[in-house]
Amino acid sequence: MKRFFTLQFRVSALVMVFSLLMIVLNISRQYKHDVNRRFREMRLQAYEEGTRLSSFAQHFLRRRLAQSADLAISYASVNPDLQLGVISDGNDIIRNATRKQWRGVSIWDCPLPLTPALVQQAKETSEGLMKEDMERGHLTAVFPFMDVSAESRKGLVVLEYDLNWFISSAVDHAVHEMLSQVCVLMGICLLLWCLLRWLITERVALIVEQTRHIGPGEVVPSPIDGGDELETISKSIADAAHRLQESEWRFRQIASNMRDIFWVAPPDLTEQIYVNRAYEEIFGRGAPKLRVRRWDWLRAVVRQDRRTALKMLRALRCGPGEAEAEIRVHAKDKIEWLRCRAFSTARTRDRAGQVQVAGMASVITVEKEMAKLQTEAAENERRRIGQDLHDDVCQRLAATQLKSGVLGTSLKREGHPQSALAMDVARELAETSGLARAYARGLAPVAVGPQELPDALDDLRKFLERAFALQCRVSCEDVSDVIKTEEAALIFRIAQELATNAAKHGRATWIAISLIRDRNFLRLEVANDGVCFVPAEGAKQNGMGLFMLRQRADALGATLTFQPRNVAEGGTLAVCEMPLAS
Repeated sequence: MKRFFTLQFRVSALVMVFSLLMIVLNISRQYKHDVNRRFREMRLQAYEEGTRLSSFAQHFLRRRLAQSADLAISYASVNPDLQLGVISDGNDIIRNATRKQWRGVSIWDCPLPLTPALVQQAKETSEGLMKEDMERGHLTAVFPFMDVSAESRKGLVVLEYDLNWFISSAVDHAVHEMLSQVCVLMGICLLLWCLLRWLITERVALIVEQTRHIGPGEVVPSPIDGGDELETISKSIADAAHRLQESEWRFRQIASNMRDIFWVAPPDLTEQIYVNRAYEEIFGRGAPKLRVRRWDWLRAVVRQDRRTALKMLRALRCGPGEAEAEIRVHAKDKIEWLRCRAFSTARTRDRAGQVQVAGMASVITVEKEMAKLQTEAAENERRRIGQDLHDDVCQRLAATQLKSGVLGTSLKREGHPQSALAMDVARELAETSGLARAYARGLAPVAVGPQELPDALDDLRKFLERAFALQCRVSCEDVSDVIKTEEAALIFRIAQELATNAAKHGRATWIAISLIRDRNFLRLEVANDGVCFVPAEGAKQNGMGLFMLRQRADALGATLTFQPRNVAEGGTLAVCEMPLAS
């Protein structure tokens, strides 16, 4: 069926149909022209013959030359188109006829298609009349003449011509001409078919074969010749193929030597994902596996981060844009952090509405470890400052407050007027000492180990209730056997930052802190009834508090999410989920 949709067939068929139409129109026009010309000739002939016979009949009847009249009408019968011709006298009796059986018969009894109106009109006008009957294919000519022998009444010369003969002759001539022209047309179309096959079809097939070899590692056929537009197209395709191969070669050289992963996901989900050599080195999985299973790379992603990666890809599939995400993958014998930057453009959209997605993935494990070390160093420095504040400054303030109290008591016994001032100094020093102890407790809440984490969270509860006049609930399970001292400090800092932000910025009336231990996870939940706060995913945050929260969560290898509470009073639920070591 495909051959009926080729340019060769369409052009040949179009030429044939157009030529057949022109032949039919031309033959029809020629047929009408021949019929009209022959009809005019017959009318002229009938007029000449009728005029001649009417003049002869008037003379021969006056002289009573019947034989001469028979001779004159016999000359007229030589015409093969004349079917019947008669000469009637003034009494409408046929005196002469081309057929002898009609002599002496009334003109109304012969087979001539005469009507009284036609005869009366011819006698009154004294002019020849002609009447065509196209249904029967007859032409009737009536010519009057003066019959002196019948008291000058008018006689008639009636000639009946047959039109069917020359009409059939015109049809035969038209059919013959049409057949001859159709035969010539078939020969021309066959020649055109061969020319199109030689000039276009075969050369277009070579160009198509040339385009099929466009690609990396393919040998592009030589361009066709001919000196026409197809040769120009073929040369342009060959040049474009060579340039594309050079560009592809440079791209593959750059991509194969990159340390970062470069990948391209085509719109069609059945096509293979392109990845460079760094994919196998980092993921530890072969690139050929992506041909069989497109989502094979997802097996290496840490389970907690798979949702983040899939959500980023789905968002880019829906329309053009850019996205960035950080995920963890199981790389050989350790876990690597990857920063994935992906983009999609509207120009790569397919028929189903999907777009092509591409991107790069850089290993940022060292950055994450450095950030974790910085966080631990800052926490250790904070703990050291808290311990120094507790062991040195607080002790000095306590000693000074004690001495001020003794001095105030002594001055009061002696009745000294400055004894009240000394007692005020002792009281303020006591308040300052308590405040310093609170600062020291905040800077080093878990200085001993994870066993003190519940007490630290309880102190946080007391601080929030006292500082912000709200209700706070704390629920903490025993996690001393699954976390380290540094991890306990980070968990406390995350809870402290989330609860303080809810109290200060969320204007909450109650806060609930829960530390839940699961078989594989440690979940920290901080819920409140304040203003809902859900940061845009993937957007850069300028706030120091949220930045520190993300950094501490990354140091724990945890995921931090915010979601609105589906209750009437509203609020926010912050969840920090940390995987436990097996």
